Amino acid sequence: MTFHEALLLGIVQGLSEFLPVSSSGHLVLGQALLGVQPGDLVFEVIVHFGTLLAVLTVLGDRIRGLASGCVRRDPASLRMALLLLVGTVPAGAIGLFFEDYLTLAFQNPAAAAGCLVATGAVLWSTRYVTRSREEIGVGDALLIGFAQAFAILPGISRSGLTICAGLWRGIDGREAASFSFLLSIPVILGATVVKAGSLIADPPDWNVAGPLLIGLGVAFLSGVVAIRWLFALLRGGRLDRFSYYCWAIGFASLTVLWLST
Repeated sequence: MTFHEALLLGIVQGLSEFLPVSSSGHLVLGQALLGVQPGDLVFEVIVHFGTLLAVLTVLGDRIRGLASGCVRRDPASLRMALLLLVGTVPAGAIGLFFEDYLTLAFQNPAAAAGCLVATGAVLWSTRYVTRSREEIGVGDALLIGFAQAFAILPGISRSGLTICAGLWRGIDGREAASFSFLLSIPVILGATVVKAGSLIADPPDWNVAGPLLIGLGVAFLSGVVAIRWLFALLRGGRLDRFSYYCWAIGFASLTVLWLST
């Protein structure tokens, strides 16, 4: 992978991780377009770690407040920590037991394009939902957690599916987005730790490490921009507007892949 390819894919990752358009789907399709081999998903994990740093930066005050509240045994903070744990379990279980299948899925551009079309349909379904509350319950956290589990597949937007799940339950969009981003922390961190072992045991040379660092940095910067933009959009906008983009990219990619066979 060249530095220019890492720069482009890192920007795509950072913007699409938090906007409801599937970062993993864009990475798979982008790699197919550029002729980059996905390999063992190290680059995908590295740029996802960049977006994790973006979450920690933008939501830093809330994360610190939650952590300090748990130390003080504040009931509201402990309740939120429990909800995040409930929401994390489904994705963690699926990632643990279906790692081999997921590796194959990340090498299939047609599957990613089809999943993008499905993401567009999910986003469209929120067109007429009503949002009336900010408090998240155990049932909400479990539904959002299962939505995150499905989003492990490339082309299924994690932020899109989890925020949509919150909207279906009548949760305010900005609160659903905050919970979604907090929920991404243990999943991304876990995947990074798993891959970090192989990187430490067999460190890459500069030709490989350089693009990884470039991808991480630009994924972080573009991720910060994307999070802040999405919060602004959720004040008055609707997620269903992103469905047109997902459909356009998905159907266009399927057409290009079909013509190239």
